[in-house]
Amino acid sequence: MQNESSNWASWISFLILLAFMTPPTTGEGKPLIIAHRGASKAAPENTAAAILRACKMGAKIIEFDVRKTADGELVLFHDDKLERIAGVKGSIEGSDWESVKKLDVGSWFGEAFSDQKPIKMGKAIELCREGGAIALVEHKSGDAASYAKVISELKAEKDVIVQSFNWRFLAEFRKQLPGIPVGALGSNKLSDKIGAIVKLNPEWVGWKFSDLSAADLETLQKLKFRVALWTVNGPEEAEKWKARGVDGIITDVPNVMLKVAEQGSQ
Repeated sequence: MQNESSNWASWISFLILLAFMTPPTTGEGKPLIIAHRGASKAAPENTAAAILRACKMGAKIIEFDVRKTADGELVLFHDDKLERIAGVKGSIEGSDWESVKKLDVGSWFGEAFSDQKPIKMGKAIELCREGGAIALVEHKSGDAASYAKVISELKAEKDVIVQSFNWRFLAEFRKQLPGIPVGALGSNKLSDKIGAIVKLNPEWVGWKFSDLSAADLETLQKLKFRVALWTVNGPEEAEKWKARGVDGIITDVPNVMLKVAEQGSQ
């Protein structure tokens, strides 16, 4: 029974990856809902608890941020400083894994999560796979070879998407693992960066929703790029973009957005 469940989860993962790699169609459809840093309104971001909560809600793509420690470990953490989440000074990049793994990254959200410690990227991918979800790995720091090594060792090539604001990283990562979909993240004025997007030719483009116009979306659709928007938490906003044919919605509230994707904002 365990093997049947694993095969079913792998099949779902394959279909989701195929959706991002297939040229988009314009018009209203059902966007893919992406849990931002896990279910980050229900549990502390980038933790095992947030990933598990997102899986329970039914999210099939779960995004998390990754940074590289001073001794070369890839761990989940968004900020470039530790203060907001861990309540101490310093950074992931300036700390070794032995000190990072002891940090309390849950109490800031609520005492019920005081047991949450940082987890490695490999563990996060495994949690997503066990929950039947694709891991959307967002690169914050670290080299492409390190990311490719972890994914290859897990044999998780069919279970991940990699995205970054650093498009040079994405180009290098593609050399390492050319079969994995990549997402080019961005914000501000799309027209200033469209040439670079075309040159990179990512499987999808993730843009800040408040910086993207309907005309911008049409431009990307005409160029055959799939488009995901970050970070959309309002049902009416999501419904508006759904009607325009956006392919993905990155959200802190995947349970709410899944209902919008299925039924509409009402």
